[in-house]
Amino acid sequence: MNASDRQAGSVAEVTAVEVEPLDFKRARRKGGAGRPKHVDSGTAERGGARLSVTQANPLALSRQEMGILSKRLLVLALSDVTRNDDDLEPIRITAWEFAQLFNIKGKSIYSRIEESARELLEQTVQVKEPNGDWVMFQWVSEARYENGRDEKDQMACIELKIHEKLKPYLLQLRRDFSIIPTEQLLSFESFNSMRLFEVLYTASYAGERQRLTFDVDDLKLRLGLDGKYERFKDFRYVLDKAQLEFSLYTCLVFDYEASKVGRKYQRVTFQIDKNDAFKPRIRLPASLAKRVPRPADKQRLLKELQAVDALREIGWAQDPERTVQQHGVDRVLRIVAYARQLEAKAEAAGRPIFNLAGFVNSLLAQGVEPPVEQSKEESQPAAMTAEEARSIAASILDAFHHARKRLAEQAWQEMTPDDRELVHTIMQATLHRFTLERISADRWQGSLYESKRTEVMASHGFVSIPSQLRDVRSYQGTTDVLADYSPEAREMVMSALEEAA
Repeated sequence: MNASDRQAGSVAEVTAVEVEPLDFKRARRKGGAGRPKHVDSGTAERGGARLSVTQANPLALSRQEMGILSKRLLVLALSDVTRNDDDLEPIRITAWEFAQLFNIKGKSIYSRIEESARELLEQTVQVKEPNGDWVMFQWVSEARYENGRDEKDQMACIELKIHEKLKPYLLQLRRDFSIIPTEQLLSFESFNSMRLFEVLYTASYAGERQRLTFDVDDLKLRLGLDGKYERFKDFRYVLDKAQLEFSLYTCLVFDYEASKVGRKYQRVTFQIDKNDAFKPRIRLPASLAKRVPRPADKQRLLKELQAVDALREIGWAQDPERTVQQHGVDRVLRIVAYARQLEAKAEAAGRPIFNLAGFVNSLLAQGVEPPVEQSKEESQPAAMTAEEARSIAASILDAFHHARKRLAEQAWQEMTPDDRELVHTIMQATLHRFTLERISADRWQGSLYESKRTEVMASHGFVSIPSQLRDVRSYQGTTDVLADYSPEAREMVMSALEEAA
């Protein structure tokens, strides 16, 4: 090490914050001065896919040890507790959610849940209190598994009761707490990396404090690795793996440097920075960690999950959970089933619906309802209803936009890079600021970007639109998809088309 390196090292010694060891072996009477009021990432404590784990800082910095699946199950449960809650209610997590989040298939789902729950019951957490004392207790006091077979449409789920001793560390928190994004915590592939994220996120105030120094043995104690990785070069494997996962999945990145006292590596200093280019590996379902105390609520949750799956099966490009919340579970299930019926009829007639998801979106947005089914004895040929006319018009309009999109996409692929840049420049100069902000937020991709790009390309001569695609009436006249309908029905559909266009 040269002189400049030694000088830089001495500066790091001064500027890095020394994190107080847990020091469970002796109780030093020491106040809580210098502790942060709270660490807040700005993430909502509840609200679908923006769940977070809110906990007192001593709990986040405590000694913990368990397997990765058990830690994930615990994170799911703690995500349903907010600092403003008055009591710790039982938390129910469905087997479906557990399997979807962690890509577990087959009968192993239930054995994995049982294994994780048993480990949570057996594992303890050891927390250092502000005065130097420490306390140890279990994470959960009871775990109950319900297989969902006793009643129709019940979902298998695990119910966890968080230990009463955790109340001071989870409820009615006003200072000394952290709010850590759940989707980032669950993205880690190892328990050690997840725990290191909790420790560094909390101790650095979500990255605001950039240099932290830990005693090596104390850091391993917090990660549940005391007595392991005696050689620091072996412990580097834990830090290096966490370093990679931080950069991929979380809002923080770090570098680290170890320093010796004598022949032993005694301390490790972390340089922590914000990470703007990350994408959590886990996508949380909106139903995550919902409390389900009554059978009626479990039936509702089951239907919500069925509606979400139905949208995903047809290639839904939007957020399916938000769509279900917006239009209602029953309506989504009805419309998807109805659209599939129409898709089969259109296919048999040689007029396929190319974009079923777009067709369903049109039906939902326009308030279309499937006709009431009648028995064969009661059913008689009837005049077309306004709802049927709107439904057919929406299908035609969807096919029209799909054809224009394919034409514009082909022209875009054939354009030179300079012409593409010119189109983007025109878009930035002509589109409304709010529209540009939405397009930029989507990283210049998606349906809004493609539709606005097509409009600019057509209006500035970058693509030649054939006569049959200039408007929806011309498209209908060319394809004549209404040839089998009566004149009155054709007129109703055309009127609905003009209103929709």
